Amino acid sequence: MTRVCIIDDDEFFGRLLASLLSGPEVDCAVARDLAQAEALLSESDFDVVFLDVRLPDGSGLDLAPRIKDLASAPELIIMTGLGDPDGAELAIRNGAWDYIQKTGSPEGLQLSFKRALEFRRNKQSAQPVERRGIVGESPRILEALRQMSTAARSSASVLIQGETGTGKEIFARAIHANSPRRNKNYVVVDCASLQEALVGSDLFGHRKGAFTGAVSDKAGVLQRADGGTLFLDEISELSLELQKSFLRLLETRTFRPLGDTRELRLDFRLVCASNKSLADMVAAGTFREDLFYRIRAAVLQLPPLRELGDDIVVIANHHLERICRDSRLGQKTLSCDLKSFLKEYAWPGNVRELIHVLEAMVASAPDEEMLLPAHLPQELRIQMLRARVGRAGHADPALQAEQPAGPLGSWNEYKKQEQERIELAYVDGLISLSGGELRRALEISGLSPSRLYGLLSKHGRSLGGKCGQKGGTKTGQKDSPGGEKISQGR
Repeated sequence: MTRVCIIDDDEFFGRLLASLLSGPEVDCAVARDLAQAEALLSESDFDVVFLDVRLPDGSGLDLAPRIKDLASAPELIIMTGLGDPDGAELAIRNGAWDYIQKTGSPEGLQLSFKRALEFRRNKQSAQPVERRGIVGESPRILEALRQMSTAARSSASVLIQGETGTGKEIFARAIHANSPRRNKNYVVVDCASLQEALVGSDLFGHRKGAFTGAVSDKAGVLQRADGGTLFLDEISELSLELQKSFLRLLETRTFRPLGDTRELRLDFRLVCASNKSLADMVAAGTFREDLFYRIRAAVLQLPPLRELGDDIVVIANHHLERICRDSRLGQKTLSCDLKSFLKEYAWPGNVRELIHVLEAMVASAPDEEMLLPAHLPQELRIQMLRARVGRAGHADPALQAEQPAGPLGSWNEYKKQEQERIELAYVDGLISLSGGELRRALEISGLSPSRLYGLLSKHGRSLGGKCGQKGGTKTGQKDSPGGEKISQGR
């Protein structure tokens, strides 16, 4: 989500500019004077700030240095009602990305905004990222890394969503490692293990004598996170009462230890993770809507392992190397058959399941240099063999020779009929084996795209997505970056 702050005392222009910029991925906030702007900038992080020069309580240029010093370092666009060359020079010297006239065309305002965003993204993507154990080069992983890097450089709350075992805590640690708070504490709270009766003391700490057994002062988890990052793992497991307590903490950034009369102030970066849809929980009334919006200033959606393609093998090799090292064994490799299985298996437990499988294989073959499908845990070996037999059983009937119907004709005619039947059987088998994915089908068959499309068209098969190659069947859908789907429908 791109966040924009518009600082302008002209209510009509502010609303006009917000309407020009707003969209599904753009959120605009408007301030009418310097005081309101100061409050907005201290509460939230922004990517772009539009700042008017003339404001009721002072010059907008006086606010420019403060904007450029923000942790999120937004791009600054200075606006003025009258063209002023000296003002333009002053704006640029104050770190502005652009200096524009409010009387310009709507297209000009939008263009300045788009260019500022493009400049910001290029600048951020050029900055080094500390991966902290995040492995892979697939588009899904690279996009997750880009989002992580962007979120890390701000102080906004981050919500990391993904299935169990997709590496949410690894990404949370990477956010901390790439943030300005990297030298402070990183504190983890497992929300699923919090006990209602002890949560006050555990989180907020207590003073001596606050309750029976409190023989000395004790600092809570939150105090250890002061200045650093607080990671709430599986925040969906918080009770509604605890959600209320955390909401107040986020709103006031203050808390009171048990037995104390003073409010203590905290400064921390909040990162949360959930394997459940918090939006669905809000709709069901099991998660507070106000807390939901507080914790999701930035959102990272992590992909499941089954969608990472060749990265699955890269991730497996990374963890296999670590497992062998920790077990003080020689380095092992994966056989080609095993690599194929790893890429085809659905991995319901994601990376966590993959690690457990690799550990089991290493334990069962400590002296082997190469791991084979035979080293898989029994349940997975059974699944692999069932899938293999199922594919063979599906293809065999189509490949069995049939007696020609009626009297035999010429050899050329018979050969042509049999060739078409074999082509059709091969195309159907290829569709099944590749899962309907074009890229996979091309790899298996070794055919060129035009030759494959020619066979599909000839036998009444079609592509599920638009290809753009001559001979492809168009369905009006857009290209899929992960490869088009092939369908068996006639």
